[in-house]
Amino acid sequence: MTGLGLLSVLPFSTLAGLALLGVGFVGSLSLRRPHAWLLGIQLVILVLFLHGITVLVESEPRFPITWFHAGFVDFISRTGTVATELDARWCWPGFFALAAFWLGSGRLSTLSPVLSLAPVLSNLLYLGALALIMSAIKMSLQARWLAAVLFCLLNWIGQDYFSPQGFTYLLYLVFIGIVVKWFSSLERTVNRHCKPARVWHWVWQGSSSGELPSAPARPAERVVLLAILVGLFCAATVSHQLTPFVMVMSVVGLIVARRCTLTGLPTILIVILLAWISYMTEPYWAGHLKDMVGSVGDVSGTVSSSVVARASRGSDEHQLVGQARMLTAGLLVAMAAWGLLRRRRHGIEDRVLLVLVAVPVGLVFMQSYGGEIAFRVYLFMLGPACILAALSFFPDPESRPTALARGGVGLCVLALSFSFFVTRYGNEQFEQISDGAVAAVETVYSLTPNGGRFLFVSPHIPGDTPFIPVGYRDVERVDWDRLDAPIEPADVTGLVDVMREGGPGTYLITTRSQENYLTFGSGYPPDWGTQFRRAMAAAPGVRVVVDNPDASVYTFDWRPGQTPKPFIPPTTGVQIRRTPWTPVGVAFLVMALSLLGLREVWRVCPTRNDPRWLRLLTLAASPVLAGFVLVIAERFVVLTT
Repeated sequence: MTGLGLLSVLPFSTLAGLALLGVGFVGSLSLRRPHAWLLGIQLVILVLFLHGITVLVESEPRFPITWFHAGFVDFISRTGTVATELDARWCWPGFFALAAFWLGSGRLSTLSPVLSLAPVLSNLLYLGALALIMSAIKMSLQARWLAAVLFCLLNWIGQDYFSPQGFTYLLYLVFIGIVVKWFSSLERTVNRHCKPARVWHWVWQGSSSGELPSAPARPAERVVLLAILVGLFCAATVSHQLTPFVMVMSVVGLIVARRCTLTGLPTILIVILLAWISYMTEPYWAGHLKDMVGSVGDVSGTVSSSVVARASRGSDEHQLVGQARMLTAGLLVAMAAWGLLRRRRHGIEDRVLLVLVAVPVGLVFMQSYGGEIAFRVYLFMLGPACILAALSFFPDPESRPTALARGGVGLCVLALSFSFFVTRYGNEQFEQISDGAVAAVETVYSLTPNGGRFLFVSPHIPGDTPFIPVGYRDVERVDWDRLDAPIEPADVTGLVDVMREGGPGTYLITTRSQENYLTFGSGYPPDWGTQFRRAMAAAPGVRVVVDNPDASVYTFDWRPGQTPKPFIPPTTGVQIRRTPWTPVGVAFLVMALSLLGLREVWRVCPTRNDPRWLRLLTLAASPVLAGFVLVIAERFVVLTT
C-alpha cells in the first residue's frame, strides 16, 4: 500500500464493479417510472461497498480511537460509573453508557463486530434521517435518490465509526428532520426596515417556498414530538461537546429565517446545555479554560490549523489526499450554490436548506476543536448540501429530467466514486489496525496485570493520537505517553533514558501504522521504521519483548528485585463541586425548565394558544431564568479563581 491508501491495492475488477454499480444506478434513475425497490437495493449495495469494504480486507476494526472508546465502554460495564480524572471525554459519557447498556459487556470479543460494522450501520441510519429531511422539501424522486447517493460518496469525513460524534450526528439529522417536517413555517413577511431583509426580498421576490407545509398532527402528537426533540437534544448534550451547539444554532437560524414555529425551544435547549456544562463538566473546564476559549474568534488560526497545516504535512501522496479532500469539499459547495441558483430560476426559494448549510460555518468562530473544526463544519453541512447538489441536476420537482442532466449525473457519480477511495481511505496506511499490533499490546497487558505504562513516538504535534490499539481494556490501570520521534532513527538514547526513568512496567511500543504515520503523514525518511527498530533492539540495557512485522515492544532490562510503581486507582463517580449557591441553582433549573416547557407546550397546541397565558408564563419564567444565569456565573467565578 502506498501513500494513496486503499486505492493503491484494490484490484481492477473491484474498481470496475464500482463503475458498473454507478452506471446501473444512473440507468435505474433514468427509467420513465422510478422503481424504489431497485434504487433502494442499489443504494444499500453502494453503502456496503464504500463503507464496508474494510470489513472484508482488514481483520481488525479501523481507527485507534475506536479502541479507546471500547475501553470506555469496558470501564463503565465493569464499574458502573465514570472516572473524570482519566480523560475529558468522561464528562460526556452518555454514548459510552448507552453502549454498555445495549451490549451488556465491554469485552473486546463482544464489541469487535460492532466496532467493525459501525460505519455501515451508521450510514444506513443517516440515510433514513436524511430521507426524513427530504420529505419536507419540494423535490422530485430522482433528486431524492441522487441526494442519498451523493451523501454516501461525499461522506469521507470518517466520523461514522463507533464514537459519540457518529452517534450524535444521527441525533442531529433526526432532530432537524422533525423540526422541518412538523414545525415548519412558510411565513414570507419581511421587515422592510432591515437592509439584509430588503436584499433577501429583492433576490427571492416572486418565488415560491421550496418547503412543504407542516405535516398534520393533533395537539397531543405535537406535544410528543416536542418532547422527542428535547430528548434528542439531552442525549446529544450528555454525549458530545459540539453537536448540541449546532442543534441550537440550527433552530435559531430557522426561527430567524421564519421557517420554524418553535420560537421558545432555543431557550429550553440553552438552559439544558448551560446546566450540563456548569454542573457535570466542571472537572474539565475548571482546569482547561485556556484551551476552551483561547482560540475563540481566531478564524485565521482555526482555518490554518484545520486546513492549511493538514494539507501541507507529510509526503507528496499524503498531501495529495488532503488536496483531494479540499477539492471535493469545494465541489460540494459549488454544486450546492448552483442548485440554489437553478431552483431560483424555476421560481423556488430553498430557505431551510440555505440556513442548514450556512449555520455550521459559525463553528469556526468558536474554537479550533483540536485542529478538526473544518472537518466538523463539513460534516454538519453535508446532508443539506447534498440535497442542494442533487437539485442542481434536477431542480424542477415536476418535470422529467433531461438526457443532459442524466449524463451529468453519471459523470459526477463515477468521478466521486473513485475519488472516495482517496478522500476516505487515503490515510489507510496508518489508520488500519493489524493483528500483530493487537497481539503485541495484548502481550503487554498480560505482563502488567497491576498497571503499566505505554510509550510511543510521534511528531511534535499537541494532542497527537497514537496509531496503536491501546486502551481497549483496563483504561484506569494502563497509561500512555507521547515522546518526540527523533528525525535520525538511530538517535534513541533519550528514549531509552525516559523508559529507564519510568521504572518497571514501562514499555515502548512501535507499530507499522505508527511508523507509516511518521513516514507518509509527517515527512520522515521512508525507511525510518526499520532503522528505528534496529537501533532500539541494539541499545544497551534494552530488552525486546515482542517483535513481529506489525509491531515491536521494548522495555529496560531491570535488575532483579525492582518492582513496578504501585497502582493508584483513580477517583470514580460523578464529581460535582459545590459553591454556596449551587443548590439554589438546581432549584432555579427545575423551575425554569418547568415553566419554559409548559409555555412551549401551550404554544404548540393551536387550540390552547392563548396569548395571555403565554405572556403570563413568560413573566413567571423571566426572574427564574435570571437567577439561574446568576448562579451559573457564580459557579464559574468561584471555581476558576
